[in-house]
Amino acid sequence: MDNRETRRDDAFQRVQTFGQDNTADFAAGSTALANFTIIGQVITGLDNAKAGQKPGRNTSKEVLLDEIRLDIQNITRTAAAIAQTQPGFADSFRPPANGNEGVLLTTADKFLQQFAAQPALVAQFVAHEMSADFVTHLQNDRATVTTAQTQQESNRETGVGNTATIGQLIAQGMQALTTLDVIMHNKYAGNPDKMAAWLTASHIERDAKRSNPQPAPQTPPKSP
Repeated sequence: MDNRETRRDDAFQRVQTFGQDNTADFAAGSTALANFTIIGQVITGLDNAKAGQKPGRNTSKEVLLDEIRLDIQNITRTAAAIAQTQPGFADSFRPPANGNEGVLLTTADKFLQQFAAQPALVAQFVAHEMSADFVTHLQNDRATVTTAQTQQESNRETGVGNTATIGQLIAQGMQALTTLDVIMHNKYAGNPDKMAAWLTASHIERDAKRSNPQPAPQTPPKSP
């Protein structure tokens, strides 16, 4: 598993622990407990699939799609905040109607077209603490999905099969995590300690920014 997948696996394990620690808060047969069970099954499936992976493989398409989903979520949430003082601003940055792959990619393409047509928009998002390179990040994530689609269509080896399995499991886990997130916000709205514990457990880090390497100092040539 690569870093993206590992970060999600780590989040699933933290969420599983949170569920085990707070089982008494939820009724038997509840939607919450059902989704904690799914998280546990996903973790087991990931452990099994990792053992059959080939080294040097590529990130599964499903995980890359989740990266785009997070990109879009950040953009639409920020656009909604800007629209509070600029009515209509969010009209061009509406969230996708569903999590379908085609709808997700179409939304990403639409957003990229908007930023290309109106570069000044970027500054308004950056003013709300989005990364200065968030558009480039979305472009790269979008391009990587296309590459992953080509690779998955041209490869059918066992290792690639395990990669696809991992992607499917992570997609399943993310769906359960999203459902749990809604439930926890409702359940613990009046319990800041447990809400904070949930947010810590369910948080997924994004890729770290790469700093530009500083050139090595040049030693001046010695005089003859």
